[in-house]
Amino acid sequence: MQKITTTKEKIEEIKQRGYPLEFGEILSQALNNYQKIVWIAGAGVLLLSIVFFAIIMGLAAIFIGLSTFGRDIADFQIQNFSAAGIIVALVGGAIAVALIKPFYAGILRVAHHADAKEDFDFSTLFYYYKSEYLKEIIIAGILIGFCSNGISTALELTGNTILGSVISYIIILLTLFTTPLIIFGNLKAIEAIQASLMLVSRNFFMLLALMIVAVILAGLGVFAFCIGILFTIPLIFSVQYMIYTNVIGIDEKNELEEIGNSSSDY
Repeated sequence: MQKITTTKEKIEEIKQRGYPLEFGEILSQALNNYQKIVWIAGAGVLLLSIVFFAIIMGLAAIFIGLSTFGRDIADFQIQNFSAAGIIVALVGGAIAVALIKPFYAGILRVAHHADAKEDFDFSTLFYYYKSEYLKEIIIAGILIGFCSNGISTALELTGNTILGSVISYIIILLTLFTTPLIIFGNLKAIEAIQASLMLVSRNFFMLLALMIVAVILAGLGVFAFCIGILFTIPLIFSVQYMIYTNVIGIDEKNELEEIGNSSSDY
């Protein structure tokens, strides 16, 4: 049998044969990886949260006033939005997803360096904001964001708020492999989304169970003065990274192409 060496070949093989996953093994590997990245990834999540909070509060203060903003948030219902407001919310949500995706990719890179016993630091989290993969990461983020926000908003407008949320989470799960396929497998945005849909559908309930457990464990951080959740969230990314490496593995050919750029991480 010919050795499978590239991401695309592995995807084609999985189309034919599927793939196994060991629940306990994935969690064990993820917990070990999480211990190595928790402080840097957690600090990055904290910084990103502060930046986004400052931007939102600044825009609210400029355009509508903080008191009005606080009242509207407390009684937030998409049904109260005008058509223009809904469009702005959809576009804004998609842009926010696109801007966050390179940071998410950076956490996956940190997880990879930790797994491979390679050096990494805080700047590694922001590697993909200046990487050749930035365009594909942003395109994928916008497409997924529009799809998720559009469907959930349409359902909320008809009064199906819970169903809208459920479908949003399902879309997130179905696109689980998208970003790692771009940064580790060198796939284009559309290719990565299509491949992710196929890969997740092959083992949907096992992946769902893994992500539910990861979210529950990460949610325990809320008991550590609430801010602790910012440092438990990276566990979710460790689980996602370990799922990817167990299903696809890292395309060594693609990694070699990045050697010339790796020094910018440190």
